[in-house]
Amino acid sequence: MIADGERIKVLLESAQREVLLCAPFVKARVLRTILSVVPETVPVRIITRWRAAEVHAGVSDLEVFDIANERPNTKLALLDDLHAKLYIADDDGLVGSANLTGAALGWAERSNIEVLVPAKSTDAEIQRLLKQLDSAETATFTLRSQIETDAAALKDLVLEEGLDITDDKLTLRGLPWLPSCAAPERLFEIYQDANTTVVVEGTRVEGVADLRDLHIAGGMSSSEFADLVQETLLLMPGFNQIVEHIPKGLTDAKGSLLVQEMRPEMAKNDVITQWRIIRDWIGEFFPDRFEVAPETFITRLRPRQ
Repeated sequence: MIADGERIKVLLESAQREVLLCAPFVKARVLRTILSVVPETVPVRIITRWRAAEVHAGVSDLEVFDIANERPNTKLALLDDLHAKLYIADDDGLVGSANLTGAALGWAERSNIEVLVPAKSTDAEIQRLLKQLDSAETATFTLRSQIETDAAALKDLVLEEGLDITDDKLTLRGLPWLPSCAAPERLFEIYQDANTTVVVEGTRVEGVADLRDLHIAGGMSSSEFADLVQETLLLMPGFNQIVEHIPKGLTDAKGSLLVQEMRPEMAKNDVITQWRIIRDWIGEFFPDRFEVAPETFITRLRPRQ
């Protein structure tokens, strides 16, 4: 099977008008390899994110700034909330879970299991994403220097106690599991067909990952699936800890605080998004026990009928 990195190279070497490289984690060596196949006359836009903890951990390289500045017709922009991975050459593209790192693209001895699927720049969902990417801010030398200083200040941080550093991501070890799929109501469709095209691709990929983490066996009906997911969630320390707070009434502020305590490496906006995902999972898989109150959005016990 051809590595995802080779698929991206094949895509980009055909570019004639423009190239877009969008990924939260970008390693310098990988970026040089990727750019080597793009004709110098073709403009390249790179969108990534810089967080001091991630740079300190080695999942992203600030040297991508230098590489972008060295290459003609190349711009680097930053988007702090970026999670999408998208690679486009003219009208064709690849979208999925793979960052621009050796492990993600199959160029490392121990590579990740990733997915990249073909897409068109004219697809409605891709167009929606592209509009969001327009808010990315141009990377500057001043910002690069600031992130480098902040990352260096983390030299005494003992990451190995809570984080297992790999080539392209922080793998949480010993920290509570929390769901990533933002559309739990579509989870059964993904369960029935992991390759479904009915569900938005990003949602499908995250749903597949959550189902894998929960070890949900196949062949169940919708009701059996919902019951097992509920039972399994209550066995997950992080999720169960949140559920225990619901009888007292759980506001969005309190829920976000609980998430922040469990996942201190998360940025503020990511914490808020994670809480909303959890809240939606509670509403989807615990409808007989809990409810989200209208207007206040307080997650609470469902009143007895």
